[in-house]
Amino acid sequence: MKNPLAAMLCYVAIFFLQPIWHGLLPAPMGNQSLALTLLSTSPLVIPLGGILLRQMRSMIWGGYLVVLYFIAGVMEAWSNPPQRYLALLQVGLTLLYVLLLVNMTRPARGQAHRPD
Repeated sequence: MKNPLAAMLCYVAIFFLQPIWHGLLPAPMGNQSLALTLLSTSPLVIPLGGILLRQMRSMIWGGYLVVLYFIAGVMEAWSNPPQRYLALLQVGLTLLYVLLLVNMTRPARGQAHRPD
């Protein structure tokens, strides 16, 4: 199933999770820190335009970028019990995005990959 819409929605969900988690939710579930909100959200803006247009190059760069959010989510889930559920949500969204991206870039079954 090659669905760029599902991957785009996962990326947008990761994008909106950051300001909700780090900017809006009060402690202990969040931090309500403007600096942390900007720091966690701003890298996701870079490929966002291309991802919304479903351009494969931007989606691949977004895949590279969300690996950092996967790492941060795992660390937060491990070390901060009050924020564990949001961190695991971030981990799940990043994994889903990467898996959808890998699925979209695979050649269809029965078709050999021919370099041009």
